[in-house]
Amino acid sequence: MAQKTVLWWGRFDPNYSRNRVYIALFKELGWDVQFFHVKYCCALGDIEYAFRGPKGLKPDLVWVPVARQRDCMAACRWAYRRGIPVAFDPMISAWDKKVLEQLKWKAEEGRAKKLLKWETKLFNAVDVMLCDTSCHADFFHKHMQVPREKLKVLFTGTDEKVFKPAAEGEDPPHDPKAPLRILYHGAYLPLHGTEYIVEAARATQHLNIHWDFLGWGAYKAATEEKAKGISNITFLEKVPYVDVPKVIRTADIVLGVFGTTEKASRVIGNKVYEAMACCRPVINEYCTGYPPEAKDCAAITFIPPGDAKALVDAVVPWIEKREELEGLRKTARDFFEKHLSMDVIRKQLADILAEMGL
Repeated sequence: MAQKTVLWWGRFDPNYSRNRVYIALFKELGWDVQFFHVKYCCALGDIEYAFRGPKGLKPDLVWVPVARQRDCMAACRWAYRRGIPVAFDPMISAWDKKVLEQLKWKAEEGRAKKLLKWETKLFNAVDVMLCDTSCHADFFHKHMQVPREKLKVLFTGTDEKVFKPAAEGEDPPHDPKAPLRILYHGAYLPLHGTEYIVEAARATQHLNIHWDFLGWGAYKAATEEKAKGISNITFLEKVPYVDVPKVIRTADIVLGVFGTTEKASRVIGNKVYEAMACCRPVINEYCTGYPPEAKDCAAITFIPPGDAKALVDAVVPWIEKREELEGLRKTARDFFEKHLSMDVIRKQLADILAEMGL
């Protein structure tokens, strides 16, 4: 059987975690992965392809990667003229982000209606819409009227060559007298609810707990401002991507998302994949997109969104149960391997491709 080819199309970062995972999985499934990086105008990418695209290439599938709405219609025009199907991995809705998450626009505003109409058109133009959770599939069906048969769940995953268990002797030595270390790492998005983490830290200053923050993003400065004067918070210096697992492994517990936006209740955060891949238990708000077994996993504690007290109550008991907490490291990794790993996502991707007849 001839090797199949997928063409990654648009103005994208191939090193972004979600792209790294999917590119690797296509290769593991025996596909050749080609790239067309749009340089000038996303909306006219099909015209640009004539001058800069790989010559003589007729791929079996065009893949528009994460959050590249601006590239989608040009990719569709180019592909459909050649009888090639298109899969789009939006991960987020631009309308959702502006209207429901950031609250920058009201739904009844003309610009919001225009954005929703535009996004609805392009979401329905593709053959397959990839969704990181079943919750996002429900959202795209409800708000953009995407037919159910086009919506396919493909977990985000993480780069398991980077995020993995520590080698022997790599984990920091256990000190029962040291503070219980809690880690937030991420992009300081509204859905992360970092303000509730700060308030939980404020309420535990008298206890043997320390809260670390790693990352960068638009809301970092606001988080730092809220944290002024709190004695048990450290904002860590930025580290290279490949060193993030080392920071994760300094923590006893890793935090997920706690925001009160609708989007927060629809995601499994990258940090959850990364933490559990690195053998660390997590605390997170619940999302119905998790595998059903997550509710019974001792390494995942679910709490209500926007509730600093619930976060405190989830953390404090572990001060006296440090040895039990260490025992959850294997539980976290086992859950990851069985339900969230690249092996699981490879099967999801293979099933999607088979349903497309590829």
